[in-house]
Amino acid sequence: MKTTIPLSRLRSLLLISMITIGMSSCYSVRLISRDGVAEPDYSNDSQDFYKNKKTNTIDTTIKLGITKGSFELIRDCGPTGFYALEYRVTLGHVLLSGITLGRVRKVKVIYVRLKEDN
Repeated sequence: MKTTIPLSRLRSLLLISMITIGMSSCYSVRLISRDGVAEPDYSNDSQDFYKNKKTNTIDTTIKLGITKGSFELIRDCGPTGFYALEYRVTLGHVLLSGITLGRVRKVKVIYVRLKEDN
């Protein structure tokens, strides 16, 4: 007795699998200081967490060599430090890293500095 899966069911299963993989590969991690106050920017009228906060974005591509397995990306955050730091990964970032076997990585970091005491 041989059972076969109809082609329409196979396509549906493949589509659901692709959507599940795509959704699980898009994420962001945000670290927030509990005691600090963000550097204000009242011209920033975005409707998310960053409303009225001065944001800085690092959006770059890192190329790793065969002998270099890690990288450091250091920016000056001033004398105060960070209020919030967000690291994002999208499906495009995952695909780029997978195709190049991890040698090329897309990095997107959004950060907010602490407000200086005056």
